[in-house]
Amino acid sequence: MIIGIIHVNRKKGRPSRCRICKEDISAGEVHAVVIMRYGKGQEAVFKLRATQGKAMTKKSGLKYRRLHLKDCLAMWLVTVYHYRSEARRERKGGRPPLPIMDLEEKSIRHKLVRRRAEVLRQINAADDNTRIVKLAHRLEEIQDKLEIPVTPPHERNLHRRMILGKVDRKITAAKEEQS
Repeated sequence: MIIGIIHVNRKKGRPSRCRICKEDISAGEVHAVVIMRYGKGQEAVFKLRATQGKAMTKKSGLKYRRLHLKDCLAMWLVTVYHYRSEARRERKGGRPPLPIMDLEEKSIRHKLVRRRAEVLRQINAADDNTRIVKLAHRLEEIQDKLEIPVTPPHERNLHRRMILGKVDRKITAAKEEQS
């Protein structure tokens, strides 16, 4: 994980505070400066602040942290790494995890899910209403056998949502025409 650019500097001019321990970094002391926002990210923030009338210097948008080299740098790096990895885990997409199953149950479920997908593809490709109704009954049987239902598609998966909607419309139209 790239956190930023680490510079090791000797403090010049007036003292500043360490981000972690809040103690002063005195002039002449060696310390670390971690630059977190630079380049295009800094430029974008600068432009945003300039349009708002807040940008004063070209360094506007630059994001950095001053830290003691001894313990504070390590503590800060671990904290930032943990925060970012947890945030990624929370916003991570995908399906929710299945409950714990043994290998036999997993293989049975996998076969049923694949069979269900094949039936959905056949319904999507079929034009004959009697065939669509037969495939719809087979789909219902497969879904009854699934103890843990296949989770509904996420909002972002537009392709899958379109296909499932199209299959549902075909099934209802075929059932209405047969009755």
